[in-house]
Amino acid sequence: MFDIADDRIARAQTRGLFLSANAGEISARLLKAAVAEGASSLVISLEGFILALPPPTPQHYRYVPPEMRSIPVALVVNEEQLDYFQSVGTAAAQAGTLRRAFRGREEAQAWLREQPRALNANRAWWSRHRSAQ
Repeated sequence: MFDIADDRIARAQTRGLFLSANAGEISARLLKAAVAEGASSLVISLEGFILALPPPTPQHYRYVPPEMRSIPVALVVNEEQLDYFQSVGTAAAQAGTLRRAFRGREEAQAWLREQPRALNANRAWWSRHRSAQ
């Protein structure tokens, strides 16, 4: 389940078991539902989840459609999950998506609020760089 606040950040609370067979499908459905409801980013609390997954790789993110790759997703994890999720940002970036794991919801939401500004600054830099060539 999730809700969307005035800042357009969807906040999802999850429970259950994440397996290789269902992780992509669950993630895709949640991302699409949040965007369909007007969210610009998503914070997912995985603290109630049990994970039975290999370490994240760029191939894991093949479920993300190209038009949704710039939508940032922050994962809030518990202490035991933190080591597992340390590589999520690198694997996601290699796949062209924005994902990052955090220990606390406030830190995750602050990162999500910063992402539109960072993305716009990056686009402006690339636009100037291309026009200078």
